Amino acid sequence: MRFNFVLAISCLVTLAAGLVLPIAKPLSPGLEVREGSREEVTGIFARDSKKTPTHYKVPAGGDKPSQTYSHKQVKQAITAAKAAHSVLRSLEARPSGISKTARLKQPIQPFGNGNHRAPKKPGPYHQKSLPNMKGSGFEFALPNKHGAGKGPARIILQEKSNGKLKFKGVVAHDQSRAKGHPGYNDHFQVHPGFKKPKKH
Repeated sequence: MRFNFVLAISCLVTLAAGLVLPIAKPLSPGLEVREGSREEVTGIFARDSKKTPTHYKVPAGGDKPSQTYSHKQVKQAITAAKAAHSVLRSLEARPSGISKTARLKQPIQPFGNGNHRAPKKPGPYHQKSLPNMKGSGFEFALPNKHGAGKGPARIILQEKSNGKLKFKGVVAHDQSRAKGHPGYNDHFQVHPGFKKPKKH
């Protein structure tokens, strides 16, 4: 009788051990959320939720009206910027190179992403045009919808290790700042707008 009781207890312990839940495995390296990778996380969220930006709006300021660029217009600018970048690299590869004057006339220009002269908010995160972008890149002007000359907005791209350009964001001047303002030439990030979900 005692032997049967001990045997029954042993079977129950063995059964319980087999029902222990396995310890959750850590995320694979590709899914780790690294500190300071807000841009990557935002991109992942946008892909997972199938959200596509609908527009980028530069606020009005002073006597200058607001300017809104559709997602399609930004994509067209990215395509044009990549073509201009290829032309620039071809000119630079010539034995004679490219003169400084000719370089300044190119539609795509260097973008340093340096610190603002007059930040809008305190703290290191607000010092640069694109806080999550490391190093320099290129800028390509978006069309001015109100008058001749360059508008306030630029698309920013950065060269990858394979030489191709990757879109990093849209920046623009603060149109409320007049000439003579210490931060007149500062560029601030223009965050994309998304279509509002329909109410059911």
